[in-house]
Amino acid sequence: MLHGPDAIPAALSARFAAFIDDRISDAPLGRTAAPSDLEPLFRGVITAEGLGPDVAWERFVTGVVANNVGLDSERFLAFIPAAPSAAGVWMDAAAGAASFSAEAWLEAPGAVAAENQVLRWIADLMGLPATAGGCFMSGGSIGNLSALAVARESQRGKAVAVADTAHASVGNALRLLDLRDVIVVPTGDDGRFTASALRAALGDRRDLGIIIAAAGSTNAGVVDDLDGLADVASELGAWLHVDGAYGAAALLLPERRALFAGIERADSVIVDPHKWLFAPLGSCALLYRDPSLAAAVHTQHGPYIDVLHGAEPLWNPSDYGYQLTRPATGLPLWFALAVHGTDAHADAVRVGVDLAVAAARHLERLPGVSLVMEPSLSVVLFRREGWDGARWLAWAEQLLTDGVAFVAPSTWKGEPVGRLVFLHPCTPASIIDDIAASLA
Repeated sequence: MLHGPDAIPAALSARFAAFIDDRISDAPLGRTAAPSDLEPLFRGVITAEGLGPDVAWERFVTGVVANNVGLDSERFLAFIPAAPSAAGVWMDAAAGAASFSAEAWLEAPGAVAAENQVLRWIADLMGLPATAGGCFMSGGSIGNLSALAVARESQRGKAVAVADTAHASVGNALRLLDLRDVIVVPTGDDGRFTASALRAALGDRRDLGIIIAAAGSTNAGVVDDLDGLADVASELGAWLHVDGAYGAAALLLPERRALFAGIERADSVIVDPHKWLFAPLGSCALLYRDPSLAAAVHTQHGPYIDVLHGAEPLWNPSDYGYQLTRPATGLPLWFALAVHGTDAHADAVRVGVDLAVAAARHLERLPGVSLVMEPSLSVVLFRREGWDGARWLAWAEQLLTDGVAFVAPSTWKGEPVGRLVFLHPCTPASIIDDIAASLA
């Protein structure tokens, strides 16, 4: 039977619990695999009769777990890593078991109230007004899309300005929203989207409706000129959206807050707790300065869901983003904050910044190696004299094979470069020496 007290044997439940405990204590670096490697491992898994719990679990361990790179590994230094807290992981499992359908207050008032408490904390961290609000979504891509849909409705027929360093999801969202009048503003050597560059790109144009900035670009960890861009937005009556999916968590650090001056003036902003706030995967906090504008765009109506909108004003997360049925993805962060407090989260963020600085100092001393720029947050971009794209890929493959780290080279202004992202608070400082040795 699929349901009921005997659906899963006690021994299998214990295996799940043990797996979670083991994963929390030591996430493996893992491996990548070719399709030909996986085909025999998954052959015959789905059958009419089922394999039974023991064989199914064995296929999970040997087929799935053994053939992934651990995004939560302390040695994952590529893309944007994840380092979910133990409290967050367990609450994620508990919330999944409880099946909170957290799209509406009517169904999940407790879960929504907890999520709103976290949203208020994030809004206060950013300096947004007391009226600000929003919802949790499944990730930064859908968060950007939802925010830009609201911006489009308030700025019909106007142009969009975006830096040449914007995240790929931004371009995809603009395409899906049919926002075709896009001004791509070039950035300088520091990768920063500035007000002066925007003014130069605009020339005499006054029809700018949306400005999209980054509070920590994904590729380089650069925080744009948010205050200056907010000035331009104010002058032209434009909507300022800030993509802080990765970097905005550094607002927790007093020594980095000045980088984000102007974020409090944004009309919409996102940050992904599953990145640098140590929540499990699948979480984006989306906030609006004026949530009523979002509700006018995203509130859904129909015979069976109009009951969600009663006479008393209720906060329905589905009114603020393009997502109806959704799990309570803000609960794991809420629980971790309740267990450990905000200072512990700030200390964990600071580890990544400190490791990036240490790596930068070490790398710039190596012969033939130079920094692309000084790291602002926890991303380090660097050059290796004479290395082309193929050589960088071979370097990354060897590091994974040797179990040192999972890295993913990038490009900067078309030039192949090395890239390291430090996020996991348990990443050993010795990994810097190992990576330096690999560049010799």
